[in-house]
This record gives sequence, structure tokens and C-alpha cells, in this order.
Amino acid sequence: MESASFCVCQDCEATFTNASNRCQSCAQPMTGKLDFCGQCLSRSPHFNRAYTLYDYQDLIAQLIKSFKYDKQLCVGRYFAHKLHNMYQSLEHYDAIIPMPLSAKRIKERGFNQVLEMLSVIKKQSDCVVDAHSVKRIKATQSLANLNPEQRQKELRDAFQAEPIAYQHILLVDDVMTTGASLNELAKTLMKAGAKSCDVLTLARTMV
Repeated sequence: MESASFCVCQDCEATFTNASNRCQSCAQPMTGKLDFCGQCLSRSPHFNRAYTLYDYQDLIAQLIKSFKYDKQLCVGRYFAHKLHNMYQSLEHYDAIIPMPLSAKRIKERGFNQVLEMLSVIKKQSDCVVDAHSVKRIKATQSLANLNPEQRQKELRDAFQAEPIAYQHILLVDDVMTTGASLNELAKTLMKAGAKSCDVLTLARTMV
């Protein structure tokens, strides 16, 4: 479908950016010709590879916030189609697992924005979208103002997973900042039986 079919116009879409050179592990924007950032070289995340559609800045950041906090579901539908387009270029996965929200967060927002973003993939692919095998059992505080060490501490034991048979899993979230939440989720799934996890996010912060 053309972008004009959604509430995001082509003029707005033309302002979206995506860094051309990213760390092949965590998708952090990079300068130069290195394949991996210093952080991943010193301590690899539990997931193998991260993919993202946009830089989290300017209009794209505003649209994500409108969708997430103001329930602008028409924006979510636009993102769902874009995410599906990206997914089609990736390899096959046994399952897709969206970032779980705590019961408190779902009650506050009224929906899980990541599940909304996966609606087109769920309808148009044969890959399992599993929103039940992993639960967020710890209602973590906002991570926005925490440093990496504080984020890691806050997220410790935040997830609980049933034993799973999936070997290769794609984890999906809306925005990736430091990757701490996705890293903890991947760690939990690997303990539950997964062999590998990749990550797909709508946007990645620039720092």
C-alpha cells in the first residue's frame, strides 16, 4: 500500500532517516568502516543481530510517541506495514516474540503497541507471533534517565519464560536505546531453550 493511504503523508515520510552504517550486532549508528561498536566488541549482547527501520529523532520520534501514548492507531497501522516490508527481507525465524509489557503498563496504555505493530506480519506471514510464552513479571521503572548499569540492575529477572522449542527467534520492540531490555529478554529466552535471537525495532536512538 502507498504511504498516502495512511495518516503519514509522503512529505513527512521523506524526512525519516536511517543511518547507513550501523553496528552489525546492536545497530548503533557508527562512523568509519568498522563492523562492530566498541561496546559489542568488549561485551557481546545475548542477541546476534539487530535491525532497525529509522533513526529515533525529529518527526519519527513524535509519531512513535503519538502512537504509543496517545493511541494514534492509524500511525500504528502505517508502522505495521513498514515493519512487514522490513521483515520480508530477513531470514526465516521459528517465532516472533514481541517485547512483553507488565500488566500495570498495559492497564495504563490500554494496549501493547508492539503487538499492534506486528498485526500485518501476523496476517501475511506463516511465522508464529508468540505473545504468551514470555511474561514481564517485574514492573520496571522508566529506564530513560538511568545509566547502563542502573538499567541492567532494574531489568534483572524482569522476564519469565516457559520452556520453548523455538530455535531461532526474532524479538521485536518499538524503540531501542541501549538494548538493555532486549538483551535481558534474549538472555531469558536462551535459558528457556532458544539457540539464537535476533532483534527488529522500529527505531534506534542515535546515542
